[in-house]
Amino acid sequence: MPATKTLPQCAEDAVETAIAEAADEDPVVLWWDDGGYLRDIVESVSHSVGCGFHAAEQTPLELRADAPRNRTVWYVPQAHGDDVDWFKDVENTGGVVEQHIGKLAARCFENDRIQAASIRTAYEDADENDREQVAKTLFRELNGEGGLPTLQGLQTKIVLDGHDDPVQFVLEHGAENLPDDTDDLLKIRDLLVDDGVTAVEGVTDENALVTRTRRWAVAEWLVEEGLDKSLLDAEYRPEPSSGLGISRPELQSLLSKVDSERAEELAHVYLDPDARFWHDVLRTYDDPWELADCPVDASLEHELWDEWTQSFHDGDYETCATRASTRHQRLETTYGDVPWTRVWEQAVEVAKLAHELETWEERGDTTDVVDLYGDVDEGTWQIDNAVYNLIISGEPENDLPEEHPATATLDDLRTSLTESRYLDYLSDLGDLVVDQIEDGSPFVGENYAHQFFDQEQEHLQSGQSVALFIVDALRFDLAHELAESVRRDLPSLEVDETAWVGTLPSDTEFGKAALTPGSKFSFNIELDDGELVPERNGRTISNYQREKMLKDDGWSYIMQSEDDASGWSSTRVAYYWNDLDKAGEEELTDFEAVFSDRIEKISDIICEKIDQGEWDRAYILADHGFVSLPQNVDIDDIHPPDEAEKVTRRWVAGADLDGDTPGVLLDENAHLGYLDDDTKISVLADPIQRFRNQGLPDARFYHGGVLPQEFVLNFVTITQE
Repeated sequence: MPATKTLPQCAEDAVETAIAEAADEDPVVLWWDDGGYLRDIVESVSHSVGCGFHAAEQTPLELRADAPRNRTVWYVPQAHGDDVDWFKDVENTGGVVEQHIGKLAARCFENDRIQAASIRTAYEDADENDREQVAKTLFRELNGEGGLPTLQGLQTKIVLDGHDDPVQFVLEHGAENLPDDTDDLLKIRDLLVDDGVTAVEGVTDENALVTRTRRWAVAEWLVEEGLDKSLLDAEYRPEPSSGLGISRPELQSLLSKVDSERAEELAHVYLDPDARFWHDVLRTYDDPWELADCPVDASLEHELWDEWTQSFHDGDYETCATRASTRHQRLETTYGDVPWTRVWEQAVEVAKLAHELETWEERGDTTDVVDLYGDVDEGTWQIDNAVYNLIISGEPENDLPEEHPATATLDDLRTSLTESRYLDYLSDLGDLVVDQIEDGSPFVGENYAHQFFDQEQEHLQSGQSVALFIVDALRFDLAHELAESVRRDLPSLEVDETAWVGTLPSDTEFGKAALTPGSKFSFNIELDDGELVPERNGRTISNYQREKMLKDDGWSYIMQSEDDASGWSSTRVAYYWNDLDKAGEEELTDFEAVFSDRIEKISDIICEKIDQGEWDRAYILADHGFVSLPQNVDIDDIHPPDEAEKVTRRWVAGADLDGDTPGVLLDENAHLGYLDDDTKISVLADPIQRFRNQGLPDARFYHGGVLPQEFVLNFVTITQE
């Protein structure tokens, strides 16, 4: 039954009644308030009925020092005592009100005075700390703001320190926050029963009360998702809602209201291995994925993972990806970023990678490796991206409780993909490249990187403002990440991606030489006294010469390591970023995570400069890509042939190399368009082979060979729409 009056209205009634019953025409009304929580209300009411107001600050005797001449309310923030006789004349001629906030609150329920007495006793029986909390609850609920509460609702908030839902209070806070007082505990129990939690009837232990309430709430959610409630014990079968509008399970309602930090804490309550609320039902359930939208009960979580793992071993990767995505989204919506969420997020990547590795040969013509690998929408570059994403996502299962089945299975699945099946894919891809090159004219009709500026001269020489971002070792998938970041940050721009064939061998000195803008030029690679060098118009291109040629042709030349803000004011800027290659060569541990950080940084720079500079056109270009191998791999060190004049880790060069040289032979018969007639290069395609040569002994990052990851490049063009 709802309240009929507010605390201010009841206080006004009390003052007016005292005045009406007083013998004096201008009486003094003495208000004794045990606890002193009504001062603001009494003062406001006094003024509204035309009375003065004086409050005792230290002792009631203070009030006698200022005798009133008109109607006045004397307020004393303490209980009336028998030893106080200073106010006998007031009691005889004026009026006395003995109302603390508990008594006054009870008067707000005129239609249920008997039951409302419990509010007064709740205040009077509370200890000092609890009394203040009760007073705050009464004041907040009965001050007239936001409507008037029901008696039961107010009783609930008093018992639960201001919380209005006993079920959600127990579901969230647990036994440690229940009252120590047995009577209060029984009140909470009775409130739970009144709200439909029949499983707690007769319970007197706080731990049992919490366990049964939580079990009941989990059962309610499982039934909501489709569980046959006849499988549950009778006292846990939820009753159908009879209310109007949208209703949802109590636990779902709770988890939708809490903040992210509290949600994370509750994940450990409802997904902890000890929280197996309906283990006997769920461990024998025919299809637990029917209930996957229920994010509570560790038993369900474990059954889902076991079923998912079985589907993975059966090769049903598309189903695995869909199911893992469904579970991830549900847990992320409910709990945010928690270990259970991260595990399912990685499970999506595992399933996608397994599917891509199984079906990559079905994507296109395997005799055209550039198209097979470099198709922007369907190319197998996505396999490298999936491996990259899988590795940088780490080992999320390590943050789970040890009992979770993912702790025993996820690492094996991840390892089998990245350290076995991915290597097989790289090896097969290398064989395809070798076949295509040995068939002659391997990349006919493709875009060659050394011809890029000839093909783009219309835009580069037209007077438009142009920015070049030349990123060392920008593999196809990382270039796609950059393109996507530009699309997100600068949606008004048009961003296009195109596959280009990089210069072989795919090393920095040749790739950057080929990407030197300027007037039309001839590019070739030849042996010079045993050294393989790139030349432009017959002159070797060094870093210094490249910078000079750029500046002579009107370009502003900026290195990533330099702070050259003024250079960006030019209408033609060439910006060189070398951090990716440096990270791969020098930071030999955890370099995927390092790359992730570098890509974010270069993305910020590119978006900032494009946004600020209002360029007509910008390009993101790469000199070469790279291969990243698993953490655990045995490299096959092979001896370079005696005829080799130049030896590196992934290629050798000489004038007299023959067809028996390890790797695939590049010479004038390959028709690449830039090899001197007397220059022969043998390039390795096997991912785990390495020529014995002095150099960094890293086994995970390299370039210079003929795997598509190294020479099929993604050039990004950015224009104003």
